[in-house]
Amino acid sequence: MKFQLFRGLKDPYVFLENWKTNESFLHIRQHIMTIFILSAFIFGVSGWIGLETQDWSGQFITSFGLTYDLQRFYFFLGRIALGVLYVAILLYIPALLFWFLARDYSYRRIVTLQIFPLFILLLEQVSFIALMVLQGIDWVSSPFSWGVIAQMYVNHEWTVYFLASFSIFKIWVMYWQFLSLRYVTALKWWAVILIVFIMNLSFWAITAAFATLHFHQLLFS
Repeated sequence: MKFQLFRGLKDPYVFLENWKTNESFLHIRQHIMTIFILSAFIFGVSGWIGLETQDWSGQFITSFGLTYDLQRFYFFLGRIALGVLYVAILLYIPALLFWFLARDYSYRRIVTLQIFPLFILLLEQVSFIALMVLQGIDWVSSPFSWGVIAQMYVNHEWTVYFLASFSIFKIWVMYWQFLSLRYVTALKWWAVILIVFIMNLSFWAITAAFATLHFHQLLFS
């Protein structure tokens, strides 16, 4: 059966039924490779336009000539590497957890299910770029997340980043993960909700922790 990403996003129930009855999908490796390339491109563009460079801006301003260009270039390469790592983590780690809970299916088949939530997260990254280009708004202040409200009432840096990680895109992701985990396991609905919620909370907590780290100080101090 041919793997159809957009059809699966539009009608997940139909896709999951077909997924159960088909052992394999055609061209799945090409889709995974495309996701890796797309993520590297998206993260590279975000680095090129200066997304998430607030802490770096002061260092860039005090640099001149070749030093300035090298720092910007290293940051650009770092964003591309982050894009590749982003896909690797969010594609294979959740699939590994789902596979432990649904050993009746191969790990490769479970990985297929994770392409959809990963693509949704890449759409969120595109929204960050659009907001930066059109409005000059960083991801933590995205109107699609709790980041704006958090900055109004919370002073704790980690908490702000944690709440900013919770967005309408993440709700879409959790919905897809809930449907897919329900299809591949015999777990109760409340257990599936609990697993999906805890897994996503863990990723948001890690994201917030990394966001609070000032890597520019470690690199240029």
